[in-house]
Amino acid sequence: MSRTRGSVTIDDVARHVGVAKGTVSRVLNNYNDISETTKKRILQAVKDLGYQPSATARNLKRGRQDTLGIVIPVGHGSGADPFLAEFIDGIARALDELGLDLLVTTAHSRDHTIESLKRLIARRKVDGFIVTRTEVDDARIAYLKEHNFPFVAHGRTSDPSGYAWFDIDNEATFADGVRHLYSLGHQRIGFIGGTLELNFALQRLQGYRQGLEALGLPRDEELESVQDLSERGGIAGAEALLALPSPPTALLCATDALAIGAIQFCRKFGLKPGSDVTVLGYDGLPVGEYLDPPLTTFSQSAQDAGARVARMLVDVLDGADPQALQSLARADLIRRASDGAPSMTPEALAGVLRDRLNKQPHSGNKGE
Repeated sequence: MSRTRGSVTIDDVARHVGVAKGTVSRVLNNYNDISETTKKRILQAVKDLGYQPSATARNLKRGRQDTLGIVIPVGHGSGADPFLAEFIDGIARALDELGLDLLVTTAHSRDHTIESLKRLIARRKVDGFIVTRTEVDDARIAYLKEHNFPFVAHGRTSDPSGYAWFDIDNEATFADGVRHLYSLGHQRIGFIGGTLELNFALQRLQGYRQGLEALGLPRDEELESVQDLSERGGIAGAEALLALPSPPTALLCATDALAIGAIQFCRKFGLKPGSDVTVLGYDGLPVGEYLDPPLTTFSQSAQDAGARVARMLVDVLDGADPQALQSLARADLIRRASDGAPSMTPEALAGVLRDRLNKQPHSGNKGE
């Protein structure tokens, strides 16, 4: 008698080997009270017959849903952030390889985020959560720690203890960015970042400041522009900084999306990125390679990061110590064509842009 794969039952395996159904069950659940000879015969029969345990029965037994969750905070420009799309794709690909599913939902406020977590936990929809866009003081992480519900964070909070996380050394990376720009001849370096509620945005600003201090460059708060994390934010930040009486000759941007917006602003007003104004991004998004000019950026593979935190969460669910899974990495500088030595002094740059702004009064921060 032949059966289609998937229709074989545990009773079929037991009859094939000539043992009790309970013996087969104990082998499949890794009990160690079955002889090695019997265990090998049962596992060979499982392979030969194509037996596949029922996912529903297995999950009921383990209390697992084989589904991980992520609640995306929509705000700070993050709803349009291409990094998040790549990040989620990396999670989904890794989970697909492991035979697991991903449940994605969005929240529009802190309260809404917590309510979403509560609802998904109460309804037993997911086994654990991936938390991204971590804040300095993150209510999501506090809630999940308080209720002892499994999670892994992409990023840290002001208190990074007691949970699993994967992050980039943002301070060191952005200090490196300042040193790189200084090595090209830039001494007036602007920073375009995101809201400082986000821990990575705060860390990147701190790294920028540390880089200036290490080189003996003065800190000028006028050279720091906080925007939403979008191309529109990059346009607004570039306009705010380049319209200064003594503008920066280089723009260090907290994300590629901000850098793309800054390049758009420069090109609109006839400034050549990489020559008239240097623009440096962070994320290593694939789109950066195809810009005009191609974007120099610090590379953090969003897909690799997503896959990494997904596998970390599976390890947590399998009993690994969350504290032992904490991991800090460095980003790599990918040089393309949007960085170079300054071709004008800040004063000369101000004069050029002033003339061009006067000719085009409706500036780029309206998204034109």
